[in-house]
Amino acid sequence: MRDIVILHENEEWLVPLRAEFEKRGVAAKEWFLDTGIIPFTELPDDAVYYNRMSASSHTRGHRFAPELTRMALTWLENNNRTVVNGSGVLALEVCKLSQYAALQKAGLNVPKTQAVVGKELIAEAAENFAQWPLILKPNRGGKGLGVIKFDDVAGLQAYIESDDYEEPLDGVWLLQEYIKPKQPHITRSEFVGQKFVYAVNVNTEQGFELCPADVCSVDDAFCPTSEAPAETPNKFSITKRFNGHEIIFALEAFLKANDIDVAGIEFIEDEKGELYVYDVNTNTNYNQTAEREADVKQTGMGALADYLIGLAK
Repeated sequence: MRDIVILHENEEWLVPLRAEFEKRGVAAKEWFLDTGIIPFTELPDDAVYYNRMSASSHTRGHRFAPELTRMALTWLENNNRTVVNGSGVLALEVCKLSQYAALQKAGLNVPKTQAVVGKELIAEAAENFAQWPLILKPNRGGKGLGVIKFDDVAGLQAYIESDDYEEPLDGVWLLQEYIKPKQPHITRSEFVGQKFVYAVNVNTEQGFELCPADVCSVDDAFCPTSEAPAETPNKFSITKRFNGHEIIFALEAFLKANDIDVAGIEFIEDEKGELYVYDVNTNTNYNQTAEREADVKQTGMGALADYLIGLAK
């Protein structure tokens, strides 16, 4: 069996995956990509390399981790190594418009969206966009951070001129139509090996921070940790509603067309019952509390560990 090497920048997100490997008697190697050297002229080990780089790495002080990971993936792919979620997938992870273009090509609905670079152009672009309410969000945020809904241009302008305004990491803002949900939640569908695992509803009544990891932040209501009070309600609940649904088959086809092996894909149902896909998370996490409550036969991390071990044999 070949080695399994996990490329990442967040130790906490690896804890449940390590546990699943341990249950199976496997010890995966880890390559922490924050700073480092890519020996491009040397030959990389013959192993299975799993890319878990996140667009939100900068929120943990790892500003150039995606750029370094892109170099590492280029090196590995140039030497025909087995890579799970390769350089093309990383490119989608850090560019929402690229995601939407690929989703549309696969026949999936996405929200009306425009990209804006330049603080002084945002309000004018929003007026011309003429989709109220609208969502303003950074192209690279992570966990739903920085996502704000505005009802009119006056509110948007007030935010732009306030001390709360912060430029996005890459300078790109997205203006997006607000999809009024039929129910106060979004749905996140999880895929491993380009196959559907399960779908989870995420309650959005208290905001847009939607990170499913059990450890994101102790004070983040959307990311309950083991230290959270027992009475804290879990925002995540696994649903069987989309088992066998046409959107799942369409998303699996999208994953195959774009060589995405592992992903959590978020969509929302509007008041008319139309489904809109708005985010592809190629570095995906799973909420263990929701898995326990649903008594799932296969956990997300368990499915992932089995998939990687299968590739390594």
